[in-house]
Amino acid sequence: MSTMTWSETHRRWQALRAIEEHLASSETAELPWHDDYVELFGDRAGLLAALRYRWQLTVNAQLDTHLPEAALEEQRRLLARRARGVRRLLHAEDLAGGPERVVA
Repeated sequence: MSTMTWSETHRRWQALRAIEEHLASSETAELPWHDDYVELFGDRAGLLAALRYRWQLTVNAQLDTHLPEAALEEQRRLLARRARGVRRLLHAEDLAGGPERVVA
C-alpha cells in the first residue's frame, strides 16, 4: 500500500464531498459511480468503505458525548439530517448485505 500525496488526498476528499452532495439531493440510495473514481477508490466497495469511514469520522468529531442527553440527541438529529443521503445509502447497503463495514 502506497502513501497518498497531498494532491491525491485532496482529490479524494473533494470527490467524497461531491458524492455526499449528490446523495443529499437524490431520493434513491444508489451509489454514484464514475470511471474517474477508480483511481481514487479502486472500486465501488472502496468508495462505500470511504463513505462509511467519513461518516464515522464525522460522528466521532461532531458528537460531544459530555452534553446532557437532550442536547446530545438534538446534535444527533441535526447530524443525521445533514447526512441523510449518505446514511440512506449505508443503511440500504447494510440491508442488502453489502461489503463488510470498514472502520479504521
